[in-house]
Amino acid sequence: RRYAVLAITTLALGAALTMSGLSANQATPFAVGVSLAVISLIPLAKAVGFSERIAYTVAGAVLVTWWLLPFKTMNTIAGRHLDMDFSAWTISGLMVVAGTTWVIVYNADVVLGLGMRVLGRIRALAPVLKMAMAYPLRGRFRTGITLAMFTLVVFTIVVGATTSRAFLAAIDDVQGFSGGFDVRAEVAPGASLTDPGAQIRATRGMSGLDFDVVAGESVVPAKARQAGGGALATYPVRGFDGPYLLHTGYGLAALARGYDTPREVWTAVAPFTVPRHANWNFAPPPAFRLHGFFLEDKVFDPVRVEVQDPLSGAKRTLTVIGVLSDTVPQDMPGIWTSDRTATALFGARAATTIHHIALAPGVDPDAAAVALERTFLANGLEAKTARERLHETIGPSYTLNWLLLGFMALGLVVGVAALGVISARSVVERRQQIGVLRAIGFQRGMVQLSFLLEASFIALTAIVVGSALGLTVAHNVIADSADQPSYQGALHFAAPWTHLAVVFVLVYAAALLTTLAPAARAAHVQPAEALRYE
Repeated sequence: RRYAVLAITTLALGAALTMSGLSANQATPFAVGVSLAVISLIPLAKAVGFSERIAYTVAGAVLVTWWLLPFKTMNTIAGRHLDMDFSAWTISGLMVVAGTTWVIVYNADVVLGLGMRVLGRIRALAPVLKMAMAYPLRGRFRTGITLAMFTLVVFTIVVGATTSRAFLAAIDDVQGFSGGFDVRAEVAPGASLTDPGAQIRATRGMSGLDFDVVAGESVVPAKARQAGGGALATYPVRGFDGPYLLHTGYGLAALARGYDTPREVWTAVAPFTVPRHANWNFAPPPAFRLHGFFLEDKVFDPVRVEVQDPLSGAKRTLTVIGVLSDTVPQDMPGIWTSDRTATALFGARAATTIHHIALAPGVDPDAAAVALERTFLANGLEAKTARERLHETIGPSYTLNWLLLGFMALGLVVGVAALGVISARSVVERRQQIGVLRAIGFQRGMVQLSFLLEASFIALTAIVVGSALGLTVAHNVIADSADQPSYQGALHFAAPWTHLAVVFVLVYAAALLTTLAPAARAAHVQPAEALRYE
C-alpha cells in the first residue's frame, strides 16, 4: 500500500512538472516530468503481477529512448519549440545511466547466456565465466551502483570532450574570427589618431600599398532598452566607419524583414543580443536583451531600441535590422551602428580608438603589427594579429577543457579504487565459496581469473555503454546547435576517438591492476582453511 501511495504521488508530481514545462516552454521540466511518470509505473506494474525484470527493463528502455531522442522529435511530441540549455544533458546523463543500468542488471543472465554461447565452447573458460557472472547477479544493488557510477563518469567525459571540441573548432577559424581584417590596433584613450588612414599607411618600414583597408571603431558605454518599456540596462555602443562596414565579412544569424543579405544590413547598419530557444553556452546572457522574437526565427520585424548616454542623458532611437552570429569575437558585444550615429549621440567620447586593418596579399601580419607599435609608440598603440587574438580568446577555453576532462578522469580513478575495495571485500565475504570451488577442482589461476572477469564486466560495460550514450547525446546537442543560424554550418560532430581511447585503455588497465591483488589473495585461499568454520 505504501508503494502504491508513493507511485501515485510520483505520478502526480511528474504530471505537474510536465505541464509546467509545457506552459513555460522549458525542455528540462517537461522531460523530467515524463521520466518521473515512467518511473512511478514500476511499483504499479509490480503490484499488478509483473516481474521485477519486466518492470525495470521496460521502464529503463523507455527512459533511455526518451532522453536519447533528437531534440526536434521532443519538440514535435511537445507540440511546440521548447527552450533547452546544458541542464538538459546534465539531467539526461542521470536518466539514461539509470535506465541502462536497470536493463543491464536485470538482464545480466541474458548477457551470460550470450557469453556462454560464444566462449562456453572453451572448456577451461566456461566454469570461470559462469562464476564471474554469478556473484554480480547475486548482489544486484551493489553491482548496479558500481556500474552506474562508472557509466555516469564515462558519459560525462564523452559528452564534455565531444561537445567542447565541436564548439571550439567552430570558433577556431582565423578568417571567420577576424571578419576579413588581419590586424587590430588599439590606441590609448585621448591619444587617437587625427587621420588614421593616412597615418597608418605612412607607417615606418611599410609601404602604403601594404594596407588594403584601414577601418575605425569606437566603443562607448551606454544604457539601452527595447522601445515600449522596460528598465535601462548597461550595454556598449560600437560605432564603425564606412570602410569597416563595406569590408567586414562577419555573418548575421538573423535579418529583419526587407533585408535579403548580410551585405544589405551592413550597408544600412545596426546589429544585437536576442533570446534563443537553445542556449548551450555556459556564459550568462547580458542584462540587455530583446524580446518578441527568437534567433531561430532567422527573420524578424525591425525592432526599435532606445539608447541613452549615461553622462549627458541624451537619447536616440535606433532600429535593429540584424543579429550577429556566435562566431563573432566575444570581446565585440554591443549595439553596432555607424560612427556618425555614435558621434551624434556621444560627441567627442565616440572618438575612434580601435583600427581594423586588412593587409595586401603577401604582407606578413606579424611584421605589420610590430611596425605599427614602433611607429605609434607615443599614442600607446597596441597591435595584434587576428591569429594572436584568436589564440588569446580560445586558448583559455582549451586549457579549461583539458582541466575539466582531467577532473572527470580523476573521478574514473576513484571508481577504479572503488573496484579494488569491492574486490577486497568480496574475498572476505566469499571465503567459504572460494574454499568450495577449490575443493571441487578449481585451480588457483581459475579463481584469480574469475575475479578479474568480474571487474572487467563492470569496467568494460561502463566504458562501452557510457561512450555510446555520451556520443548520442553529444550528437543531439551539436545537431541542435548546428541547426541554429548563428553557426551557419561551422559546427560539426566529430568524436575525439584518440583521446577517449587513451583514457579508457589506461582506466581499464588500472581497474585490472587494482583487482589483481585481491584476486591473487583469493587464489591462495586453502580449501581446508576456508571450510574450517561455518
